[in-house]
Amino acid sequence: MTAAALLAGPARAAPPPALLTAADLPGYENAEDWNDIVRPGDPDPAICTDPVAVGSVVNRPAITTHTSFIRRAGGPLLYEILIAAGPARANALVAEIAAAPRRCPQVRLGDDHTLTITKMRVPELGARASGVLIRTATPSPTVTRLIVFAEGGRTAILMMVGGTDIGVLGMHKIALTAAAKLAPGN
Repeated sequence: MTAAALLAGPARAAPPPALLTAADLPGYENAEDWNDIVRPGDPDPAICTDPVAVGSVVNRPAITTHTSFIRRAGGPLLYEILIAAGPARANALVAEIAAAPRRCPQVRLGDDHTLTITKMRVPELGARASGVLIRTATPSPTVTRLIVFAEGGRTAILMMVGGTDIGVLGMHKIALTAAAKLAPGN
């Protein structure tokens, strides 16, 4: 091995591909214009600081891969975020999301935005999963559905912003599709 290779350290694996595609989401299309809201490599705040930014208080690597979709009829935005963090950190992020409704049931952002965080039931996904509903208390309220699950040292975060028409069961179907692609052997 050359000196330059030793100084560079171990080679990093390529980020995992996105789990979902537009083909998995009838009525949705890629929303690449919205991808700059979530940037790979940026650190995230804790969920009790900014739930919509979906962060973690645990020491973990930043986002490795993300993608976004929008409903063709001008409907909700769906973000998928993957984090390769190792099993302990992946499980800690799921635990943080699960604890959010108890730790910070309301979060104030600025002078006129209050977010209410409540627990959302989720199907069995990966090794560990949790979900929350985040509601804004503004003149035009917005509901965000957030499901996070861990499998094999990777964390998947699915966040649907707006669009009450999909409902919790619709979000479950999307999460089950993503989890099947993250399952061992895929």
